[in-house]
Amino acid sequence: MIKAVVFDFAGTLFGRPTSRWLSPPHLSVLRAPAPYIARMNAAERAVWDARDLTALANRSAYWTLFRLAGLTMPDSLFQRLHDPAFWLPYSDAASALAAVRPLKVGVLSNISWDIRPVFARESLAVDAFALSYEIGFSKPSIRAFDAACVRLDVAPDECLYVGDDPVSDGAAVAAGLRFAQISTAPVGRRPPVLLEALARYGIAVS
Repeated sequence: MIKAVVFDFAGTLFGRPTSRWLSPPHLSVLRAPAPYIARMNAAERAVWDARDLTALANRSAYWTLFRLAGLTMPDSLFQRLHDPAFWLPYSDAASALAAVRPLKVGVLSNISWDIRPVFARESLAVDAFALSYEIGFSKPSIRAFDAACVRLDVAPDECLYVGDDPVSDGAAVAAGLRFAQISTAPVGRRPPVLLEALARYGIAVS
């Protein structure tokens, strides 16, 4: 029996309006970072793996990623990514959060800054946040999912996780949760996939 639904943040509930805010070379690196990650030395890779645990590690990790690609990372780019005003809800985010009630609602995100003001701005109620920089673990670690369940006071097998990344979000299954994978796209271009994912588990808008 599902007693709680936990959502991912970026690419699931909130996203960027378009990809035009970033230069094509920078966007290409973010979409396919693997070749540059493979070129990192041991110390750089350790920072990359910890990029969602502190703001300093996040800045350093992406500075290194772009450097290895022969690019710079302007401070304005980093600051914009951490600006609540830059993140917009998907068209079905509010409906999906409403559809889940009266079940418990959580957000588990690999993030290095506080996203609560983003939800407050949109008047979106969440019972518990499990943010990697606060809990000390990031997905796909099972401990990250455990932390979300503890904060909602539910067992893993009583929880559904909704996210767009088959690797980091898909690890919910190994943690004992059910997992609903969705497709993602910039805000304004994605169909109401959240409602479809919830409907697969018997959760529908009334």
